[in-house]
Amino acid sequence: MSRRDEIIEAALRLTQAGGIGALSVRAVANAAGIGPTTLRHYFPSQADLHQAVAVALVSGSLDDLDIADDTRDPVQRLYECLVQFLPPAEHQEAVLGGWFELYRLALGPEPLPAVRGLLESGHHSSAQVLQRWLGTLADQGHVVPGEVDAHITRVLALIDGLHLNLLTGPERFDLDVAREALRWFAERVIRQETLLDAE
Repeated sequence: MSRRDEIIEAALRLTQAGGIGALSVRAVANAAGIGPTTLRHYFPSQADLHQAVAVALVSGSLDDLDIADDTRDPVQRLYECLVQFLPPAEHQEAVLGGWFELYRLALGPEPLPAVRGLLESGHHSSAQVLQRWLGTLADQGHVVPGEVDAHITRVLALIDGLHLNLLTGPERFDLDVAREALRWFAERVIRQETLLDAE
């Protein structure tokens, strides 16, 4: 493992143990067993560090699965990829709590710029993954190419809304309802292209 990867691993351990608020340059350097100057060699700014951590978090939880397998139903392929954004049932409370804490620390009454940077980096990394998935489907003729960017915005908003509803209304809103919403979205995205072909 390279020194850069060791630093990212230390940052991920800090995040898991102490939450997003524990992620500072000094804390990451200490956890990695290096000085701040050495850390700055690999990550010149705190934003660079946050971007790397966000990419690691997203790439560690989001897989391309069968998105490129054009022998399978495109709705099902997109749905299976999107479901990865939902928390696993066995860790739902902890994952949603961490998600809410991230927003609270980034946007609350006393916002932490470092956490906001991590939040923005996470959204950017998620958008890149969605671009890859939807771009693949667009290349295969299943999604309107000019709509990919708009779909990315829509699904990111949908996912945040699903997380919020899972957190605040568990008695009326569960993972099954969230999955149905993601399937609905996948059907609409693919259906647009199908309707265009039919005209």
